[in-house]
Amino acid sequence: MTKADAPSSPPTQRVTSHDVSREAGVSQSAVSRAFTPGAHISPETRQRVLEAARKLGYQPNAIARSLVTQRSGIVALIVGDLHNPFYPQALSQFAQALEHRGKRALLLTHDARRDVQETLDAASRYQIEAAIVFPTRLNSTLPSLGDVSKGGVPVLLFNRHLPGRNLLSVACDNYAGGRLAAQVLLDAGATQLAFIGGDPETSTHQDRLRGFEERLREAGLDLLAAPSHAFQYDWGVQATLDLHAAGHVPDAVFGANDIVAIGVLDALRQLGRRVPEDVSVIGFDDIQESARLAYRLTTIRQPLEIMIEDALRALDDPRPGNGPSLHPGELIWRDTVKRYDTAKGQT
Repeated sequence: MTKADAPSSPPTQRVTSHDVSREAGVSQSAVSRAFTPGAHISPETRQRVLEAARKLGYQPNAIARSLVTQRSGIVALIVGDLHNPFYPQALSQFAQALEHRGKRALLLTHDARRDVQETLDAASRYQIEAAIVFPTRLNSTLPSLGDVSKGGVPVLLFNRHLPGRNLLSVACDNYAGGRLAAQVLLDAGATQLAFIGGDPETSTHQDRLRGFEERLREAGLDLLAAPSHAFQYDWGVQATLDLHAAGHVPDAVFGANDIVAIGVLDALRQLGRRVPEDVSVIGFDDIQESARLAYRLTTIRQPLEIMIEDALRALDDPRPGNGPSLHPGELIWRDTVKRYDTAKGQT
């Protein structure tokens, strides 16, 4: 008998929940509850089911379950800017938080030159339960996947909002953060302050700049300069070099986010300016790189864990509010801003 003539082995039969229920001596519904996060089932019964499943090599069929329950357990995460380290960090924490709730994240990237609605429509083909849209340029049309009250899929903006529009949104209080950044630099004795901004069409840029500039005006100061382009390292470097080449020499710089501020720090080193002795620098976000010894960047931390929990709670009860749910940032002191004794008027 040749190899080609040899009888093939019978296909392995898939282990089903019926097999597990027989092995564990429980009902099939108990098997289902054992694999459903939050379902009512005694610890002893759950343990018997899980042991039987391990013994038989059983894995629940998520697709089949979604057909029965009409819930896929999938939440779309739509991101348009992976150059900014803050968002991979946020995506990772979102994915973990969803997993703890027995759900799964579906990551879709979005080209900012296109309407985000196209990406939302593509996500809906996967029978998602909700969609979370990370900062990207949005037009005046509300992104939507139907009327939630009529079975539509809830859509939430994360760290972004459309002013005056009734849409689920969770964000850091970027306006207050801008004011805080200005106050920190003013307290350090700065009088020539620059803001190096990100994408000028985003609410994060606009709110941080507005808060920063308003606090300076209250102190009787005008911005030295406020160039804006992108939330990217290379832009932070280039903008700083351009400012000095044009004769604008700040004694304090607010980078619209940490990766811009890190670019500012590297450019200042190239220019031979000492930080914080000659110029103070503050960022926004508190990404992991900001704490590294090469930078030790003073920054305003976004409360990611709290914001994510708030976002997921909002999706559980997706009733649009009257504005974004805002969370205050936290000042993280490191080494790039001069300490100033306001009582003695000395650094």
